[in-house]
Amino acid sequence: MAVWIWMTVLLCGSHAAVLPPPWADVKRNPCASHPRGWLMLYWPSDGKCYTIYKKGHPCSETQELSPGRLGGRTVAECKCPPGTAQLPHTKMCHKLFEKGPCRAGEYFAPVEESFNMRGERQGMCVKPQQCADETLLYWPPDGRCYYRLTQGPCYPGAILDLGGDGLAYCTCVPDSPHYWAPDGGCYAHYSRGPCERGQLFLPGARCGCDPQLPQYHSETAGCYELDSLGPCSKGHVFAITEVSGNGSRAECRCKNFHARAADGACYRLYTRGPCAQDEMISRGGRCVKVPCGRGRLYVPERRRCYRPGTAEPCRVGEHLAFDFDARPALDGLSYNGVCVCENQHCGRKEISSCSSRKGTAIFDGACHILNTQGPCSSGSWLIRDSDDQIVCQCRPGFNCTQQNKPYS
Repeated sequence: MAVWIWMTVLLCGSHAAVLPPPWADVKRNPCASHPRGWLMLYWPSDGKCYTIYKKGHPCSETQELSPGRLGGRTVAECKCPPGTAQLPHTKMCHKLFEKGPCRAGEYFAPVEESFNMRGERQGMCVKPQQCADETLLYWPPDGRCYYRLTQGPCYPGAILDLGGDGLAYCTCVPDSPHYWAPDGGCYAHYSRGPCERGQLFLPGARCGCDPQLPQYHSETAGCYELDSLGPCSKGHVFAITEVSGNGSRAECRCKNFHARAADGACYRLYTRGPCAQDEMISRGGRCVKVPCGRGRLYVPERRRCYRPGTAEPCRVGEHLAFDFDARPALDGLSYNGVCVCENQHCGRKEISSCSSRKGTAIFDGACHILNTQGPCSSGSWLIRDSDDQIVCQCRPGFNCTQQNKPYS
């Protein structure tokens, strides 16, 4: 087991003084006089010295010996290793975000601000949050929902699936229909997976491309993963744009919150894009003069500029901030101002989390999957229209009572 050595580095001009950790001082730690004693801590109960950050005796089998402070002295404490926590009034550590000591359908979660005077990191059993529907699985480590049988938050070569205990796991087994024998990994069907560019990982554990697939791109005669860059140029996304009785078809279209400029490329709204020095790209791909002075952000809904941090254009519990979804290295400086939560209970946090997931959007205050019926009436489905609004639209060949109702 690796031993973590704590040191303090004091920089003085071009010289550096390396100081030993506090428990290397024999006045603070009786073990410091022993050979390699700076790696040991004194345990008063038996008067012996033990190696730090080692699991087991004199601690419980799941705890490790760690340095603590009591007044001006360094003392030995039994603590749970990083990534684990203990139930209150117990000395057994369990891995966080797994079933651990919990009942089926629950996971062991850290208790915020749970470090008490003895340095104990505590946890509790909680139920996973509900996702929009059964095609999504909740992933406790980041509190987000991901599509089942996709890579999701997993490392390449593993897919997200539901375990027998009702929790989501990253898994890959040889008898899975997603298993690829040449590299021993598992991949989502209709993703690129282990295949060459222009091919998809198809059912039957094979790489291929069929012109009948909605992922087929006629200009390159290849198949590409939906909602990815695919064969498209910068600022585009390869997504379903046409649905008819003859089947769906994907094409290159501008990414959300982007506009196609005169040069044919798509740029993030309210950034400079291909425009002049004092201009920004607006809806419709037009270059317009930046309306804000230095230190101000533009709020499109108000068509006005405000200072960051102000509450005036936002709802209660929010303030104006920079658009952190914009990537300066790729998109350039963004003049767009967005309202963000001032605390974890404000509703915008949920909306922002939903909007960041592929193929989902907020409608009527809840998170739904696009291109499904969702909250719409029979014969309609939820889409993102050309004006970047989320609407219920009647599907071809249906008579609908609810259509083109925008989210507000």
